Amino acid sequence: MATYEYDLDRQINEKEWRNAKCDKYDYMIAAFCGFAAGLIDSFFVGTPGSGKLGQLTDKTADALVQKIANMLWNGDGRSSSEGRPGKAPDTLEKAISYLEQSFPVNYDARYSSDLLDSEDITSMSSKNHHLMSLAHSPDIIGLLFSIIDQFTGKASFINDGKLIRLVPVKDSRNNKVMYMQGTNFESRIFCGVCNWLGHLASDLCGSSSTRREGKTGRGAGLPMPFYNLFLIMDFGNFDGNSFADIAVKVFEQGYDLRHGAAMAIPVLIEELSIKMVWVIKQRYYAKKEWRECIPSSKHADLRMMLIIGNATLCLVDGVDALIRTGIHGGNSLTFILHLNLVAWTRLIILIFRELRIRYGAALIDQIVNRFLQLFGGNDAYNLKKYYERMNILDKNLDIMLKDFIVKVEEDYKKFTYDLNHSLNPAIGTSEQRAQSSVKFAQNQGVSASRIIRSPEEMRYWLEGK
Repeated sequence: MATYEYDLDRQINEKEWRNAKCDKYDYMIAAFCGFAAGLIDSFFVGTPGSGKLGQLTDKTADALVQKIANMLWNGDGRSSSEGRPGKAPDTLEKAISYLEQSFPVNYDARYSSDLLDSEDITSMSSKNHHLMSLAHSPDIIGLLFSIIDQFTGKASFINDGKLIRLVPVKDSRNNKVMYMQGTNFESRIFCGVCNWLGHLASDLCGSSSTRREGKTGRGAGLPMPFYNLFLIMDFGNFDGNSFADIAVKVFEQGYDLRHGAAMAIPVLIEELSIKMVWVIKQRYYAKKEWRECIPSSKHADLRMMLIIGNATLCLVDGVDALIRTGIHGGNSLTFILHLNLVAWTRLIILIFRELRIRYGAALIDQIVNRFLQLFGGNDAYNLKKYYERMNILDKNLDIMLKDFIVKVEEDYKKFTYDLNHSLNPAIGTSEQRAQSSVKFAQNQGVSASRIIRSPEEMRYWLEGK
């Protein structure tokens, strides 16, 4: 009976949450929180590395890289002759250098000359290679392409709106993957993920050559999650540049993950302040139970307050970007450098989520189709080409995944075949199994000094040499 009453109360509460309306105070609170966050963004974020919050996140990232390097150095079991430094990295340059040599990857090409068929990607440089290389993206896309690139010995890039895969020069010399570690599929996946994370840490604050003591630059960091998808949008005209081109130029000016963390602070302040005031209002003004005051997407009034707050923040940010662009006599690049991409992305997500909740996914498709109909001439053609490229990217990714799965299955079959012929007493004679076990150990990368090839050597090892 108690369970039935609880379920009934919950259904009544959820119905009330879905139909909740904002009053004038809710709108005022949301707008005030968004305006205050917009002022924080305007005065303390600014362009990459210039604002107080940007400088704070830069210093925090530097300290994080040094802490990671020291933690890994303490657990490094290698000897000094095998590459472990004699003492813990005590500067940012040494920390980055240690991570670079500890987590090398095949796809870390800085210039087109580092790749075969480099005429396909001549625009790549040390300032933008982290953006153009998909495996350097700190998100699920980066992880996926990092594993695929490490397994196949190729490097994946986006250039001119297209996905291209090229062979690094240093891998082509020996016609093999240089940095794959592990003895079977599971260990290779684990090592590949660790290698990806370690290499991201080495690139977070730039390279060791750009962060030497005495240099004042920030170094080329990592792109924000999913930012490299902008490179597919090879359309539009921004002072003679396509959207993809302007995205690259913005990144080259320092619009990276560290700056993204700085931009996220005003957004976080705005949303937390709105939720905190909403909880207080629900508890002490509306006299509701604490379990009904937990902020979630079920509450329609809270969702609307978040939209109003984020919209106000974006309005202040946009006006500030226009004013500063006019003062400095800048162009579209200057304008975008002053925009808070995190805030605008969050606003778009909130609006589309609300439309989906209220009207379903069909309305979203109608909005996209209507948007495409509004474009004419070259823009419509370019948008059509963009969606064609997105479809081609999906197909190419499916092909890559299928090839990857086939390769993994082949490796697994070979592994189990060699293992059976080495250990299964029903297959072959003992001499044949011994030969198979030696071959199996060699294929798994066991050093020659640790392979036992005969019963005599077995007795020699058992007797303590």
